[in-house]
Amino acid sequence: MSQNRLGPIVASVRARAAERRAKQPLARLQDIVRQDSWRRERFITALTKPKLAIIAEMKRHSPSVGVLLEEERPNFARQPVPGPRWFALAQSYLLGGASALSVLTEEDHFRGTLDDLRAVEFTALPRLRKDFIVDEGMVLESCLYGADAILLLPCILNDGELALVRNVAREMGLAVLAEVHDEAELERVVPLEPELIGVNARDLSTFQVNLATVERILPLIPKGPIQVAESGIRTIDDLKRVRDAGAQAVLIGETLVKSGDARATLQSWNEALDA
Repeated sequence: MSQNRLGPIVASVRARAAERRAKQPLARLQDIVRQDSWRRERFITALTKPKLAIIAEMKRHSPSVGVLLEEERPNFARQPVPGPRWFALAQSYLLGGASALSVLTEEDHFRGTLDDLRAVEFTALPRLRKDFIVDEGMVLESCLYGADAILLLPCILNDGELALVRNVAREMGLAVLAEVHDEAELERVVPLEPELIGVNARDLSTFQVNLATVERILPLIPKGPIQVAESGIRTIDDLKRVRDAGAQAVLIGETLVKSGDARATLQSWNEALDA
């Protein structure tokens, strides 16, 4: 995803956030959202286990591959709504042994909604809000819709914005997954002391995926944050490869959504990881 391709996505996110703030001002969010350290604890505890933990992603659409989960929406609705296929996928993740859920909420390019976060509460799995978080309002609304953790992207924020988002998340009790793509981004996020640092194997300028990126950068992460491998993980061999590189958790979306039987896929992976 080059800056030219990333730019319109971030612009859309900022515009949508402004629309929501017009309806629910920041001051109102600050008044109704309360700190809850159990958000962070739920997420971290779920991923702290002897074997590789799997964060399974709820994802309808991707700019790089198109439709992943057929959209469900009434004829009068512009945006998809959580429906039978959405709930069935979340249930499959639960029964297959996922440790946590990642829910993609960006509207214009990934066809997600904030309601998607609430819709999977029935699983009782901790939830990561996967979005292009750009300001304090988006952090607070993440709490309001049931997130236990948020994604932090240094590639779209300057240092001041990174610090603000991180500090608000810390105050509210949200865990932060800081996603990096190279050594320079890693240097920027380490001082923020995120609970998790993820290495994305996808080259944002070409969309190409190379797990060698994960193998190169994971060993550079200092002790403390949970180390997460992201993108390009399709087989048990891939899982073992990133585990051997130091990953304690993986975030997997496209492969599971398109598998046809996410429960069976997860179960087979977990059994192989136990062997």
